[in-house]
Amino acid sequence: MCTFAGRPAAGATLLLIGLLVAGCGGDGGGPGPSPTPTKVGFTAQPSNTAVGVAITPAVNVSVQDASGNPVTSSTAPITIAIGNNPSGGALGGTTTQNAASGVATFSDLTLDKSGAAYTLSASSSGLTTATSGAFNVFGSAALIVKNAGDNQTAQVGTAVPIDPQVVVTDANDVPVPQVPVTFHVTAGGGTVNPTTPVNTSAVGFASAHWTLGSQAGTNNNTLQASAAGVGASVTFTASATPTPTGVTVQVGNGPGQFVFIPQSVTIPVGGTVTWMWNSGSTPHTVQTSQGSPTIPGTPSGSHTTPFTFGPIQFNAAGTYTFYCSIHASATDPVASGFMTGRITVQ
Repeated sequence: MCTFAGRPAAGATLLLIGLLVAGCGGDGGGPGPSPTPTKVGFTAQPSNTAVGVAITPAVNVSVQDASGNPVTSSTAPITIAIGNNPSGGALGGTTTQNAASGVATFSDLTLDKSGAAYTLSASSSGLTTATSGAFNVFGSAALIVKNAGDNQTAQVGTAVPIDPQVVVTDANDVPVPQVPVTFHVTAGGGTVNPTTPVNTSAVGFASAHWTLGSQAGTNNNTLQASAAGVGASVTFTASATPTPTGVTVQVGNGPGQFVFIPQSVTIPVGGTVTWMWNSGSTPHTVQTSQGSPTIPGTPSGSHTTPFTFGPIQFNAAGTYTFYCSIHASATDPVASGFMTGRITVQ
């Protein structure tokens, strides 16, 4: 306790009160009460891991007060156990650690059986327990199945709308990451990108970009996917439709006020394109972009409905880009997607 001899002068009363607060451990700066430990909580969650391999990064559990703040003075022992146990696995490693500055670190935890959605529980005497987020434990790659992109249809020489995708799992259907998957064309003469193996993602997926061959036909293009260490493979099938000889491009207005629909078209040499202004009063133009071969008979001036330009025949192979000179840039063909378009003649 602080004491002062004598009675302060009346003018010094406020100063004296401030000194009493600041120097005697009051709200002005003295140490407050230590937080009270009430629970434990995961501050570094377990992540997916392979069977028998330590969970990395290490799992951390902290001693916390009622508001979730760490109690850094605690050295309490904390014990880890399996919570949800989908496969009857056993937990290995050092499962009890003393907290250091309020945090216990578990760097060698392992599980001996694969399974999806394991959880861990953490407990300490007298404190409320905590449950971790779910994580997977995976074994060796054993299965490959198609997940997306089968039985599609696309125009000859163009990519299918959805990239073919597979998922690789172990014998218990748990996704396995970092498994090399190779995609290669087996019929139809198309191409796939990349041609090198693709590693599966953290959830076991792998995909590739597939462009069909030049011949039209039903189910005439096939693509095979195989995973390292898995004996079986899967095959994707696609049908190639002929390149249309004549297409129509809608010009702005209506639901798409400042767009060409479709933005990109492909036609054979000798094919035609017709531009049709949609209903609406906003004027638009069709002009050849900078650096592009000239579009035959490009109309002059701006137009609103009703107006149709074409059909315009393209007798030379190449890539022709166009734009609306009112609403786009001549030097930014298609990149912005804003009143620009492309015609591929092949």
